[in-house]
Amino acid sequence: MELSYVVVRSKKRKKTISLHVKANGTAVVYAPHRTPIPDIDKFFKEKESWLWRKIRENGERQKEIKAKKYVTGEIFFCLGEPYPLKILAAADGYDKLAFFCGQFVLASDKVSQGRELFIDWYRKRAQEYIGERVDHFSHALKLIPRGIKISNARCRWGSCSQDNQVYFSWRLIMAPCSVIDYLVVHELAHMQEKNHSGLFWGLVGNTITDYKKQRSWLKDNGHTLDI
Repeated sequence: MELSYVVVRSKKRKKTISLHVKANGTAVVYAPHRTPIPDIDKFFKEKESWLWRKIRENGERQKEIKAKKYVTGEIFFCLGEPYPLKILAAADGYDKLAFFCGQFVLASDKVSQGRELFIDWYRKRAQEYIGERVDHFSHALKLIPRGIKISNARCRWGSCSQDNQVYFSWRLIMAPCSVIDYLVVHELAHMQEKNHSGLFWGLVGNTITDYKKQRSWLKDNGHTLDI
């Protein structure tokens, strides 16, 4: 099997080239706007052994994730905490998905729509909770974004656009609060530093002192944040 990659060029990248492997196995090289193709090819070849290892790891991780069945007792996460699902007959007054008393409740005639209903619930909760954390840290850092949007991204947990819009995947709402805070500060810091320089990490570290721990958690457990 011959390895190939997709190039994503960015004007806000000044020098660094990075390689990322998506959940579906696609290799993406992020490079500064004017980087010559031969330089990108050379970088990619130097990373081939690492790339093969990541592809194998992703395959093993995907096998660990079992598709949800949406049955009573199944566990769903929110803000790092596990909550059980209970299926109740629609006649009991439940016409969709709800959360109360420490559990999710899903109407029995909506089980086939379980995933869509959970995604909708998670998106709304993410908009609410992450929005609150962005508001908190943006005022603390004096970095006010132009807007906050919740995306459907699988691997890119957060991003900051050139015009300072910040984006977060709805899947992030399943992670612990400390991880969410790290991602929020990470993207807000990009409003000031459009790179991952020492100045950038200094800005993050001044606010999230244990950011390396949170970053490691996301690296090790991010693949589990899905349904």
